[in-house]
Amino acid sequence: MSLLDQLREKRGTARSAADEILTRSAESGEPLSAEDAAAHARAVADATEAADAIEAYLADQLAELRAGAARAPGGRVGPDSSILTREDSFTDWARTRGALGPEPDQPLSLDRWLRGITVGDWSGAEHERALAESTTAGNLVPAPLAARLIDLARNASVVNRAGATTVGMTGATLKVPRLTSDGTAPAWKTEGAAITESPQTFDSVTFTARTLPKVVQLSLELFEDSDPSVGDVIGPAMAAQLGLELDRAALLGSGTAPEPRGLLNQSGVTLLAHGANGSVIGSPPAAGTQGWEFLVDAVGAVRGANFEPNAQIMAPRTPQSLAKLRDTTNQYIAPPSYLDGIARLVSKQIPTTVTTGTSTDTSYVFTGQFNQLMVGMRTGLTLKFLGERYLADTLSYAYLAYLRADVQLSQPTAFAVDLGMRG
Repeated sequence: MSLLDQLREKRGTARSAADEILTRSAESGEPLSAEDAAAHARAVADATEAADAIEAYLADQLAELRAGAARAPGGRVGPDSSILTREDSFTDWARTRGALGPEPDQPLSLDRWLRGITVGDWSGAEHERALAESTTAGNLVPAPLAARLIDLARNASVVNRAGATTVGMTGATLKVPRLTSDGTAPAWKTEGAAITESPQTFDSVTFTARTLPKVVQLSLELFEDSDPSVGDVIGPAMAAQLGLELDRAALLGSGTAPEPRGLLNQSGVTLLAHGANGSVIGSPPAAGTQGWEFLVDAVGAVRGANFEPNAQIMAPRTPQSLAKLRDTTNQYIAPPSYLDGIARLVSKQIPTTVTTGTSTDTSYVFTGQFNQLMVGMRTGLTLKFLGERYLADTLSYAYLAYLRADVQLSQPTAFAVDLGMRG
């Protein structure tokens, strides 16, 4: 028996022992004795300890798998592939496609490049200066640094951490084929009998690069008086902001140009409503409350469509409310084993002020097999120094960054969205 099986058995035994004590008390109509209460507390503690150990074990396994797929230039991202998993590097992919040129003989520095184009200080930045002088306007971020910023934006994205697939785009549009129907199940045949056809059907989705800009402004004094790592702060900060907006668009995007269409508004995604006015996450036996079961049902909906969900993305308050669930003896309720191995991720991009009926405080929860969500990314992220635009007014430097991206689903039925969750 594996360690994981042993932990699951320990958790199941502890839960059964705790349930047996409560059942015995309920059937007898007598309150729990001090001895039974202590035994119940021990059983709950054992179950919680085992559940924590399971979660830690699964996290270690995931980390090990990710480490095994460590990125390296010229690695498993082939020149003929435009599909990148979360473990793949956009920089490596762009280099294999010839978009970045040969790998430099020394690491490039965004900080040195920013200082060079901003104040003309190219000391120790010969490579960065050569790249700057080779660009059309002299102040567009060199392609190797742009690809690195795209990787930073991807790392800041929750949907990428959930397993979303990145599709590299070398043009303004890209058509990607997808399976739309498995057809009927294949049937056995007798000798000489006609074959029962069960054709699969395919169509395609078209990525159209949408533009997402971000302006960063900082004072001349801050730039000149800071430690020489200001560029290493600006770049990741801009990438993080772009990554957060990618999350919002991937989950909630309206689809009205120029905004991509997100999961919530894609046809074919399972929408799970919770009453005319939504449903409160709360402990039983309060009427109309929801515990862990709504997450279980969402997982069941995705599995019922023949997909295996790997993540659930929710607003920060949702797991906080779930963590407060208690049973009738005031003991915390652990998540059921049915949810084992499914990551619960949070994103501040998911609102908690959605109107559902008369409620104005509801939210969404996104459940799915997230490698079926595709984010198309153009090969270049542009970072441009705006020159003297802000110097005369506020004595500030400013930079414009923008990337071009789109969102599509490979299989909409791989996802379910809970609507109207309160708390």
